[in-house]
Amino acid sequence: MTVRAFRFGLGIGAAMPRSDFVPLVRRADAAGFSTVFGPDHVGAHSSAVLPMLTVAAEIAPSIRVSPMVIANDYRHPVMLAKDTATIDILTEGRFELAIGTGWIEPQYREAGLPYDPPGVRVSRLEEAIAVIKGCWSGAPFTFTGDHYRVDGVTCPTPIQDPHPPILIAGAGPRMLRLAGREADIVGISPLRLGATDFGRFGPDLATSGDRIAAQIDWIRDAAGARFDDVELSIVAMHVEVTGDREAAVNGLAAETGATPADIAASPHVLIGTVDQIVDTLMERRERYGLSYIGFGARSLDEMEPVVARLAGT
Repeated sequence: MTVRAFRFGLGIGAAMPRSDFVPLVRRADAAGFSTVFGPDHVGAHSSAVLPMLTVAAEIAPSIRVSPMVIANDYRHPVMLAKDTATIDILTEGRFELAIGTGWIEPQYREAGLPYDPPGVRVSRLEEAIAVIKGCWSGAPFTFTGDHYRVDGVTCPTPIQDPHPPILIAGAGPRMLRLAGREADIVGISPLRLGATDFGRFGPDLATSGDRIAAQIDWIRDAAGARFDDVELSIVAMHVEVTGDREAAVNGLAAETGATPADIAASPHVLIGTVDQIVDTLMERRERYGLSYIGFGARSLDEMEPVVARLAGT
């Protein structure tokens, strides 16, 4: 397994005034974060991710930008290809497309979108990726599938060659095998199969260590010879810098119904001193190949010294 240098991403999800947004992005850039990313949710407090990223790239001319992750069902892939190629051009090649099926049933209902079974959503995503890559090619593109049909469509050509990096995020075998075949970066979700909202988020997060080895095996098997070229990513959903690691682990275990051993093994949880978290990230990179780590903006204060130690190493 190739050992990749660490990259870090800062997630900004909330819609906020420019006076708050600008210093946050500049701080992330100065701290050594590689990317600013944003989730793709429906709701009054969730920013529209693609416009937000375009502004972020203008504020910090060296940082890369990425949705984390686009819900495929919210947009037609031709329009998504056009929008993202345009962002790649405007940012001079600093865009990364992170995409998944979409999964939060209440948000589909709020937006009046049909919520199809998981297998249908994965099949639709698989076709969407083919359409997006075809649209990015710069030549007229025709595609006929079960979900999308396009006839000689053209889109702007992105700057990055052959196209902006694609991150596909998922948890189960079919999604992660798709990611292994098609993605440049694979985002590994802590959620168990069948999740339709955040109701089981805590317990799934706490026990994600039980699944990570199998998830990486699915990616490796599908990627084949190109596995060493695939970057593996997680978002650390629970971050806690503390001098009493044992007490914090025990507290989260009690809160989620997991065991302390579950919490310690979860790749989506980081608890301890700065030194302990640095050691944990290095150990998980060595064991699993996890090198692209995301954090929410609320963790910026705690993670700045970790990023300063590890970014690019």
